[in-house]
Order: sequence, then structure tokens, then C-alpha cells
Amino acid sequence: MREPILSYASRQRGVILIVGLIVLLVLTLLALGSMRSTTLEERMTNNTQDAQIAFQVAEAALREGELLVQQPTLPAFTNSNGLYTYDGPDPESPGTSYVPLWERGSTQWRDATVTDDAPPEPIGSARGQFIIEQMLVQEELSPGESLSSDRAAETSERVIFRVTARAWGATGANNPSPMVILQSTFKR
Repeated sequence: MREPILSYASRQRGVILIVGLIVLLVLTLLALGSMRSTTLEERMTNNTQDAQIAFQVAEAALREGELLVQQPTLPAFTNSNGLYTYDGPDPESPGTSYVPLWERGSTQWRDATVTDDAPPEPIGSARGQFIIEQMLVQEELSPGESLSSDRAAETSERVIFRVTARAWGATGANNPSPMVILQSTFKR
């Protein structure tokens, strides 16, 4: 005996519903993956922009420190407010580890003014600082044109300044990443 056509068609509708739900689930998973990928790419772009802003602000802070050293009269180097005399490793205790000035927590950095007149976003929230170390270096004078003398008769003192700048991107110093540190040496 044959089954009635009506019952066969009603069984097929249930299968179509299940197949439709599975296709809908697959499309939903694809859409969620696409949204997650887009969110990740947006975060990566923001971090790259933040790092570029930090680099530009650090470079401007470095130039500001170099301009301070180029002035005709120098400010007093009092080991505060970003102006330090050189404090190198102790030659009498070679076993102690030396921590550079820019890595010490007690260093007082001078705030750079490079972002004071910047537009509000995104550079306006970036922050830059710098320190200047005054180092005294003794150099020998060149002995001149004569090949017979091998040492200079006198020595001269040169003052060299090491300018170190650091900056944070648009997220500011509250988010320590990314932070850029740049350094230059300036002879006067």
C-alpha cells in the first residue's frame, strides 16, 4: 500500500527547517569571525598610529632639549628639573651594576612643550619629556702637521651633552605602551 502524499510532504518540511537553521548558524559564525577580525585590525591600526605619534613627540622633545643646550648661556645643571651632571659608573667598585640616568626612577624629567599648541586629537593627548646630562670630556689637541711629535703638548676640555627624550603616544602616560626613548649627543 502506498503512503499518502500529505504525510510525506509534512516530513520534508521538518528537514528543511533543520537545514535552514544549520545554514543560519554557519552564517552567524562567519559574521562573528569577520567582526572579530575587523576589531583586531582596528586595534592594530590604532597601536601603530599611537607608536608613530610617540616617536614624533619624542623627536620633538629631543630637539627641544638640543635647542636648550645651544643657547648662548646655559642654565645651571643642578641635578633636578631635567638638568644633570654626568653620574657614570663608579670605577672603584666595578662589581656594582650601573643604571643609566634615564632608567632610574628618581630622575626628574623636564616636560617638553611640543604638544602645548597641538590640535586636541590625537597629538594633543601625547606627552613628551627630556633630560640633559652635562659630561666633561678631556681631549688631546692634535699635535699639528709635524710627524715627529707623537703626543700633544696640552689637553683641552670639551663639554658634551647627552640629551635623552621619552614620549608616550595619544593614549598618554597612563598607558605606558608604547613609549619611545631617543638619545643624542651634542658637543659644545
